[in-house]
Amino acid sequence: MNSYTPTLDISVRFDAPTDIVWAALTDERCTAEWWPSLELAAKRGGRAGVITPRPKKKRPRTARGRVAELDAGHEIVLAIESTPRGFESTVTITVTRAKGRTKVRVVESGLPSGHYAELVAAECRDGWREVLGALDDHLAERRNVERIRARLGGS
Repeated sequence: MNSYTPTLDISVRFDAPTDIVWAALTDERCTAEWWPSLELAAKRGGRAGVITPRPKKKRPRTARGRVAELDAGHEIVLAIESTPRGFESTVTITVTRAKGRTKVRVVESGLPSGHYAELVAAECRDGWREVLGALDDHLAERRNVERIRARLGGS
């Protein structure tokens, strides 16, 4: 018997400093600028949610839940439920600094297994890629990074 549990693991590197990337992901004023449907209230029990497209589907994926764990500035763990497929999963977003760049790693575990497991994993992976791609595009513009830096108090 196969004990395969579908999980996705995506990493993207950014030229922006770690505190800027963290703020862009977790400060609602910042997320509203690059992905208005993204909610990541950086506090335990805070709201979490995202709407992402699904390839070749009319309805997007809507994932809603709560922040289950938080290591401020470094890691946030979300417990979410997704529709239209109706499954619960855990998303861990880790922000680290290595070799002069900031790395964001998204691991989503608890994806449904069975007949459509690969399709569901692909839909979720493509959605997270789009989210991280939008963040990369946003942080590539220096004025956006400076605006976030000003919100952080000029650090």
